[in-house]
Amino acid sequence: MDLNDTLALELLRQADKYSVPELAKACEKHLAENLSPENYVVVSQMAEMLDIVSLREAAENYIAKNIRQPKTRKDFEEISDSVLRESIVKFIVK
Repeated sequence: MDLNDTLALELLRQADKYSVPELAKACEKHLAENLSPENYVVVSQMAEMLDIVSLREAAENYIAKNIRQPKTRKDFEEISDSVLRESIVKFIVK
């Protein structure tokens, strides 16, 4: 995970804590557009923790699209059951 992703995650957490919706939206957008093998697990965890539906869906779509990648499969144990379930459904349906 690069510095921008780390910063975006921390800013998202703070924006949620202090109710700064414009900052939260900017962080969500950055994270959703920059999902990668290095960050999708922590992004999906943050989306669930803060109940951010659009970011959770972006992570689910990323997982579904990359489900056959070895790195993606290795990390499945760190992803919540609900995110993993939705990702598998999206993979099957596409």
